[in-house]
Amino acid sequence: MIVTPALDDSRLYLLQGAPAVGKLTLARELERRTGAIVVDNHLVNNAVFLPIGLGRDPEVTLEQTDALRDRVRDVVHEATIAAPASLSHVFTFWLPDSPENAEHVERLRALAERRGARFIPVWLTASREALLERVAAPGRAERSKLVDPGILSELLEKPQLPAPPDAVILDLSETTPAQAVQELLAALD
Repeated sequence: MIVTPALDDSRLYLLQGAPAVGKLTLARELERRTGAIVVDNHLVNNAVFLPIGLGRDPEVTLEQTDALRDRVRDVVHEATIAAPASLSHVFTFWLPDSPENAEHVERLRALAERRGARFIPVWLTASREALLERVAAPGRAERSKLVDPGILSELLEKPQLPAPPDAVILDLSETTPAQAVQELLAALD
């Protein structure tokens, strides 16, 4: 059952976590429960990754996509600002620790404020074992998601952006999406 939020209950959720933690699955459950619009990180990334051939040609690097992805992200943010004030949104990202990623969180916080929405940062965690097991799950490749446990293992060595003081932290190692959303919504009341 979708519950349409009241105008003064608009929210902008930021779901942050490593690849395969379950960001999109949790976002879809939030959408099902609250009616929030899911703005998955692959909406931005795949608009660049697919046409540039990332992963198909070894000469194409992730760093070469940064400026293009920033431009797509700016358009997505502009569209979010233009959306009716009653709508809520769920953004998903993996944010390794860097000044640029810390700034990205603050940009989303400012976007929520500009919309008159409550900003809800949610830091998602899972055990290394759970992540490595999930990364090769069927369906991930169809969305151009990371599916290589070796690459994920390397990425997990990078420090994750620390959670802001107002973040809700959820461990998804053994929690179902429905349980995690219930826990998140209860923490917000």
